[in-house]
Amino acid sequence: MKLTVDFSALHRAVAPLGQVVTDFSITSDASELESIGSHLNQGMILGKDIQLDEIDGSNGVLNYDGHQVMLYIPDQGGNISSVLQDGKQKGARRVHVAECKTIIGMRERGRFNDRYDVISRVDGFFPVFGGDYHSRKELKGDADLAVCQNCLVLLNHNNFSQLGWSEKNQLINSFSYSKFFEAYSSYFKSLPQSTAGFRAGNYTSDWSSISSKLRSDLDYCCEQCGVDLKSEKKLLHTHHINGNKANNQRDNLRVLCVDCHKKQPHHAHINVSNSDVLKINQLRREQHKFDVFNYDNLREYADTALDGLLQKCQSTRLPGAELGIVIQDKETFVSIDLCWPRRKVAVLINMSNSNILRRHGWTVFTAFDALNNFENFQRQIR
Repeated sequence: MKLTVDFSALHRAVAPLGQVVTDFSITSDASELESIGSHLNQGMILGKDIQLDEIDGSNGVLNYDGHQVMLYIPDQGGNISSVLQDGKQKGARRVHVAECKTIIGMRERGRFNDRYDVISRVDGFFPVFGGDYHSRKELKGDADLAVCQNCLVLLNHNNFSQLGWSEKNQLINSFSYSKFFEAYSSYFKSLPQSTAGFRAGNYTSDWSSISSKLRSDLDYCCEQCGVDLKSEKKLLHTHHINGNKANNQRDNLRVLCVDCHKKQPHHAHINVSNSDVLKINQLRREQHKFDVFNYDNLREYADTALDGLLQKCQSTRLPGAELGIVIQDKETFVSIDLCWPRRKVAVLINMSNSNILRRHGWTVFTAFDALNNFENFQRQIR
């Protein structure tokens, strides 16, 4: 598709600046706009639409082509009637969100199970079917299936491995797939379509100027963590405290860095990249905004994808880690998500620069590797 746009007004506007303007055109291939997100939302069959080796579990959470996904068995057999009434009951199929022992077993056997569907629907309901024991009829519908406990143990999600029996049941019954995906969003290209709760609409027509003026008046500093973002203004937002975007009274507005904004109640749908979190933590460190590196402090400012590991470290009383450290290698700067500098132990979400750190004598883990080899991990730190 070729777009023809009149840029003459733009040309006249920049002419006094002495800029050289050249003719150009914009082209787009409509096929580039097609996303697999809608297909994953509806469910795709493992072994038919997607092969098991196309699903990456190296970071713990399941990933297909940069998208968060889940695996589950839609065929509920003779229990279909009761599963449609209560999908969290004993005997109902569970939903896998991570590289748990069930998924590992499938890989080790060199086979998938063609009963599984791959899906990214996150409202808690999943398409199921089965042959009812009593009526002998084929039934189908959407069931509120529970998450796999082994997946939660693997990631130590919400400190699951340290909870008592009743607390674990409560977490499973109230589990939010949407919030889970948002917590681990740093590993992925984008959030699933149905988690995009944020809407650009409903703002007043003068919102842009109001937000811009307020950020300028506060000298581009976050009102929560205090980080100065004059050098990275795009990382500073204006937040409506009560959620009403039409209420632009000063007492309803708060200027926040994107990391603090994402962590406000009901704002986890704001997709903040791992690189932006690293940049903010680097600036926080340079500006001495980290007073004490205790675990409450770490969990407040670290990437949410690291929270399961941080809670494990806290429960085992490992020495506190640090945020915002950058290592220079010639002209390359490597930002570290979480580290213990005296022991030269680092945890990275993006492992692309791990070899540089290793050349400098660092031991590097992913959060998933640290959790699943925790004895070795903690020996490196203590």
